[in-house]
Parts: sequence; C-alpha cells; structure tokens
Amino acid sequence: MKKWAKNPWVLGIGTTVIGGVLLSLLLDWIQGIDWLSTFKNVIRFIFNGVVSFLNFEIKVWWLLIAIAIIVVGLFVVAKISGSQSNNISPTFLQYTKDYMLGYSWEWTYSKMYDGKYTISNLHPVCTKCGMRLKQGGLYGTEMECLRCNTTQNWEDSVAYDAQLLIEDNIRKNYSQNQ
Repeated sequence: MKKWAKNPWVLGIGTTVIGGVLLSLLLDWIQGIDWLSTFKNVIRFIFNGVVSFLNFEIKVWWLLIAIAIIVVGLFVVAKISGSQSNNISPTFLQYTKDYMLGYSWEWTYSKMYDGKYTISNLHPVCTKCGMRLKQGGLYGTEMECLRCNTTQNWEDSVAYDAQLLIEDNIRKNYSQNQ
C-alpha cells in the first residue's frame, strides 16, 4: 500500500468524506428524496463559496502588508535555519583515528557537493611513533616506518577493508546521534 494512504490525516479525512457521502445517500433513500439533490446542494455550496471568495473586496495595501510579512518571515526562518545548520558539524567528524586489521589508521573527511562527507587521505600509521607508513618491500608487500625501521606485511585490499570498517563504525556509533 502506498505510504500516503497509511497517513492518519489521509485516513481520517478520507473516512469522513466517504462516510458523509454514504450517510447522505442513505438518508436520501430513507426519506425518498432524489439522491442527486444532495450532490447538487454540495456543488452549489462550493460554487457559492468560491464566488464569494473571488468577489471579496480587498485593498491593495492589505496585499502589500501581507506580502511584506511573508517575505520578512521567510527571511527570518532562512537565517535561523541557515545559521543553525552551518554551525553544527556532525559528531563523527571527530572520529579520525582507529586501530583495525593489524594497523593504526588515520584519515580525514571531505565534504562533497551534495553536503555529504566521504573518507579521504586514509593511510596506515606506525603503532610505535605515529608516522605515516610507506609501502615497500620486494613487490610492495610490506609497510615500512622510516623513523622506527619497522615493517609489517601488507595486502592492497586492507585499505579498502579498513574504509568499509570505518564507514560501518560511523553508521553504528553515530547514526542515532544525528
């Protein structure tokens, strides 16, 4: 079933309208009145309401004041909502270091054009001194720390796996706070 059909407002108003029409038809049938007379009265009522609204005498200065109030109100709402959304940065942006898959990792975030963030500059760091590790070894299968001269085995898929784990940690730890 469509999402809008489950909306309580749609259900309440729809039930009232349909129930009113059915009740009106039932009463017309019981009283022996032509059932189209009710629809004619409803259509006439709506038409008279529209005509009365369109023929309402309105002063131009009323319109100008109403438009000015609406513009000022929209401006204030835009300023308030804009200032609140610009000053509050997501809490997950503080999560920039972690230990996983046998390596310590550091990364930054880049804000995309659509306002979402992506992980960037993801790299392993030395667990002893915190320096960024350099890929080396015979076939690039080791990560070396130039300061400590320590090495660790390396597989190229580890960086992608680390990014998946980081995204999962963000989703699990920070999604209920947003």
